[in-house]
Amino acid sequence: MIKGILFDFDGTISYREESAYLMYRYILHRIFPHEDIGNIEFEAKVQRCLLWDEYGTINKRHVLEQIKRTWKPDLDVEEYVQIWYDHFHEFQIAMPGAYELLERLKQEYKLGLVTNGNGHSQRVKIEYLKMEKFFDSIIVSKEFGADKPARSIFDEAAKQLQLKNEEIAFVGDTFDTDILGAYKAGMFPVWYAYEHRACTSFDVPIAHTFKDLQNLFLPKDNHNLEVQRLALNIRRRSLVSQTN
Repeated sequence: MIKGILFDFDGTISYREESAYLMYRYILHRIFPHEDIGNIEFEAKVQRCLLWDEYGTINKRHVLEQIKRTWKPDLDVEEYVQIWYDHFHEFQIAMPGAYELLERLKQEYKLGLVTNGNGHSQRVKIEYLKMEKFFDSIIVSKEFGADKPARSIFDEAAKQLQLKNEEIAFVGDTFDTDILGAYKAGMFPVWYAYEHRACTSFDVPIAHTFKDLQNLFLPKDNHNLEVQRLALNIRRRSLVSQTN
């Protein structure tokens, strides 16, 4: 039986793509203060940065190095790395329906947050969205000492929730950190694909909205039968893969 739910933060709890869009507009306006932020050339720069950003899975220096190479040869990359981390929290936007669903889930489950990243920058984003109140445990990878998909960070989250791994679902948007890590830890993974089309031949539940998560974890009959069935099947496959 699922008794706890762990969430990723960026792209799952936070509407990371829109937050990044607003942040890159801010960054580029500082780099090119005389450009008209309403024209299509400026917008094209923003959209190119989002492609370089790779949904936040790549180091910010990569994007800034690309800006330097493509448009601004004298750009001080380190200065703008610091600007990113000093200001990104100001552009955080919660996923639609996040507050309402977390409030409801908290009445039925233990909730936790497991996020990769720097301790200060991640926690200030969480605080900016006033999300701390929903979670019984918050783990940031650089504070803990291991990034997802390392088994140890999932085990620590289970320990802090005082639950067994198989009693926990994990909701995240990045397959090779969230879904892979949760699966190998014996948890019930749910792929959250709000901003992209999720294509996979692997048998994993996919949620596109917080309404989908509500239907998965708060069914009308309150018996949670489908979640339990899926969790059991995934747990069995996980145990088989570990013994092979």
